[in-house]
Amino acid sequence: MPTVATPVSTLIKSVVIGALIASFVGVLWGYYPQWQFYLALILGFGVAEGMAWAANYKRGKDLQIAAIACVMLGIVLSRVFIAQNHPIFGIDTLLNNALDPVVSRTFQMRLLPDIAFIALAAAIPFVRFR
Repeated sequence: MPTVATPVSTLIKSVVIGALIASFVGVLWGYYPQWQFYLALILGFGVAEGMAWAANYKRGKDLQIAAIACVMLGIVLSRVFIAQNHPIFGIDTLLNNALDPVVSRTFQMRLLPDIAFIALAAAIPFVRFR
């Protein structure tokens, strides 16, 4: 099945939908970090299917890149809200001491399972729009 360049208006509409879904799930993830596996799935599938719906189920490299960027927006927002809700650590702790094991565990930045869940969330739209 061939892919064609998505019209700019459709691409903008799908990015707005994807960013809204990613923002919602990112905030939810920040408040409920213990549900990271399920929220990673919701983030990946939610962004991919929301953007596919907005783009009339088109596929292509442009939608793929935009969807992965929306997923990363959700991940960043989740870490910001984890920092905002943590009683001790803030966002400056994450930025300045990211390699500290306690900080990386608190902000879910360990290789396994945390980075694997992030990769899973990004892989879903990668495969969906291929």
